Amino acid sequence: MRQILNIAIFEMRQVFKDKILALMVFAVPLLYAVLFGIVYASAVLTDIPLGIVDLDQSPLSREVADAFANSPRFKVIHEVDSYARLEEGMKTGTVRAGVVIPEDFAADVAQHRQTAILTVYDASNLIWGFNIRKYTMEVVNSFSAAHTAAFLAGLGLPAREINNILNTVSCNIEVWYNPTYSYTTYMLIGLVVLIIHQICLLCVSLTVTREKERNTWVQYLAAPVPPWKIFLGKSLPYFLSSMLNFGLLIWFIYRLLHVKVEGSMPLVGAMGLIFAALIISAGFYLSVRAANSLQVTRYIMLLSVPFFIISGYVWPKTQIPSLVNGLTAILPYSWMAEAMRLVTVKNLGLEAIQVHALALSAMAILCALLAATFKKRIKPPDGGGPVVNNGAYTPRRS
Repeated sequence: MRQILNIAIFEMRQVFKDKILALMVFAVPLLYAVLFGIVYASAVLTDIPLGIVDLDQSPLSREVADAFANSPRFKVIHEVDSYARLEEGMKTGTVRAGVVIPEDFAADVAQHRQTAILTVYDASNLIWGFNIRKYTMEVVNSFSAAHTAAFLAGLGLPAREINNILNTVSCNIEVWYNPTYSYTTYMLIGLVVLIIHQICLLCVSLTVTREKERNTWVQYLAAPVPPWKIFLGKSLPYFLSSMLNFGLLIWFIYRLLHVKVEGSMPLVGAMGLIFAALIISAGFYLSVRAANSLQVTRYIMLLSVPFFIISGYVWPKTQIPSLVNGLTAILPYSWMAEAMRLVTVKNLGLEAIQVHALALSAMAILCALLAATFKKRIKPPDGGGPVVNNGAYTPRRS
């Protein structure tokens, strides 16, 4: 135990000697969370820039325009008052949606002829498109119901009879788990897992490569210390820091960004522990196998974006090709992100994430065995690959 602690203390000193590495270990996770939190702070889309083209210019058409203007979802851009300006505004991004009220709108409504309000929206960004479609339907349906109720009241029908007519067939919508359609709840849990995954993996993967570049790795290889103790000693500081960051980020998005975080906190902590052990073990093994820091950093950075895209967190797995879906089964992030969503957003228990926990545990055990049983032997440097700092890390024999 003393040997493991001595190695861990030495590794922690090395972390604090390197200002950039110290920032990555202790500050960058929170900075990333703050950045993502600022981006998604609004949680829902409001004040969507809207252009209204009123071709009818009747009292009834102005009521429609007022209905959109009074909605908290939209912000009417009054300069956009013609179809040509609407087209130009959509191109430049001045407006994201438009409402075109047709000519003879009031006359058609008065004579009970079928008429339609044209709604156009910018679907180049699907988040804009999805929300604009939903919000415009809400405004139009509310206006239509109010106008119908006023007409029936003018015919002398009592309010109770009007309600019975309007509510003959209704659709009750009950939204579970994320009733406000909050994008912070939708995204930030997965981004927290991604931050821990990338920062932890990158920092740990530099532990041995740093020693190789400084020609000090040979001291560990020659020391009468078994490989598993070297692995535990050099990994312990990063394990503790990753758990600290994990707890800090969960607290941050819950308390300050008001992300829905429910479920069992001990279960969340246990999943974080397994995930941290898995990532650290994998990072240490990569560091042992890599020739230098540049090589391992390059591969980790290249793989980070594909891991997130194919994980199934932001796009349903059922809509991803089966070949790509097969790759997600071997990615720790896919299992952890989905498990966190099930626990924190859906408030489910261990029975719902048993498969996730078993998959992550199996990966953690495999990676830990690989990391703890590395061969204590000097590997000649690869002369064909890129080198940094001092280049080769092993002394040459005369």
